Amino acid sequence: MDHPPDAAPEERAAAAPGTRRPRRMSPGLRALTRLDVTTASIARREVVWLWTLVSIISVALVAIGWPVTASVYGTHPAAAMALTLVHCAAPILAVRWPWAGLGASVVGALGLMIVTAGAAAAWPWPWPVTVLLAHCLTVFVLALRHSWYWAASLWSAGAMLTVLAPAVITHAASETAVANGVVLVSLSGGIALVGVLVRLWNLSVVRMEQAERLSAAETTRRRELEERNRIARELHDVVAHSMSVITVQASTARYRQPGLDEAIQQEFEEIAASSRRALGEMRGLLGILRGHDTAPTAPLPGLPDVADLVESTRASGAEISYTGTDTDVPDVVGLTAFRLVQEALSNALRHAPGSAVAVVVSAANDGHDLRVHVTNTAPERSDEPTPGARLGLAGIRERAHALGGTVSAGPTPDGGFELTATLPVAQDDDPLPR
Repeated sequence: MDHPPDAAPEERAAAAPGTRRPRRMSPGLRALTRLDVTTASIARREVVWLWTLVSIISVALVAIGWPVTASVYGTHPAAAMALTLVHCAAPILAVRWPWAGLGASVVGALGLMIVTAGAAAAWPWPWPVTVLLAHCLTVFVLALRHSWYWAASLWSAGAMLTVLAPAVITHAASETAVANGVVLVSLSGGIALVGVLVRLWNLSVVRMEQAERLSAAETTRRRELEERNRIARELHDVVAHSMSVITVQASTARYRQPGLDEAIQQEFEEIAASSRRALGEMRGLLGILRGHDTAPTAPLPGLPDVADLVESTRASGAEISYTGTDTDVPDVVGLTAFRLVQEALSNALRHAPGSAVAVVVSAANDGHDLRVHVTNTAPERSDEPTPGARLGLAGIRERAHALGGTVSAGPTPDGGFELTATLPVAQDDDPLPR
């Protein structure tokens, strides 16, 4: 097995029992997730800022409108306070609930028109200045935050109040009331138009950002596919070719070298069979890397295939004992256990030639976990180990952590090496790494 001098701290932490690693995501998915979270945070901040600004303006309008309505227009302070609060609360409500903002604005404006009608000859009426400002603020908020018809509805309600209030309350329409109504209709209409345009601009910006995020994600995905295709080409040109040569040489050895005894011929047959299996798995891997829909769909090895794996490895002359279990596990767990045993046996053959290997696959934690335990004794020979990529333990940890399992590996007191992996049998809805 691989014998690193010291495991990295993060690897030691990952191998600690009971720890779970977060699932891995592709760079494209990570980038898109970060952008979505950032956009949502920005949108929430914009709503908070709008709500805060509207609240400050509304409070200022209450502080000004209440005393003005009570003293200048000669209304009762309690009535002036109540109606001013209702009318100035409309912009705040309109940020979240358009129907509530529209209703409060209409009710508050009508009530203030009624209580201020007595001073219509001397002061602006039917729309006092503070009422006009609060009404325009509500129209702007509706146009900015909601569909255009909400702002249009409130603008239309204001225009109707301008026409009907003088006729119903004072039974006459003075030039002052007409001028006041023209100011209200034109000012609120212009503000509604500005709010609609700002809303449309914001929507176009959001759509443009979404298109940019999608383009960035697609670009990242395309780069990943290009890199995977490059890796697939390298595997096909180098590894698959070499394995094909090994298969042909092993299969034709009995014809090219006449006189070989039966044991040596059987050895070559085992080599040819192993290389053919490796080639089959290589073809499936190449199809997956290239993203082909026609990738081979032969069953992947699972837990029941571990016994055959051990038996085929014994053909190399290694002394291997195996104790298995008939526990029913999900396919992904069985595949991971098979790959762990496969890598562990490969490492033992490379780094501990002549050692005795013991493979134990058993149920643990009342059947909730599957435990894979592989040990080898100290090597009998001090041969130079077969070259490798030194990524065996890293690959084992990645496979186990992808399922939420744990891995521990290290030397034994007698000079051997042991590896223990615990894989949870009860998987989440989406156990595979992305």
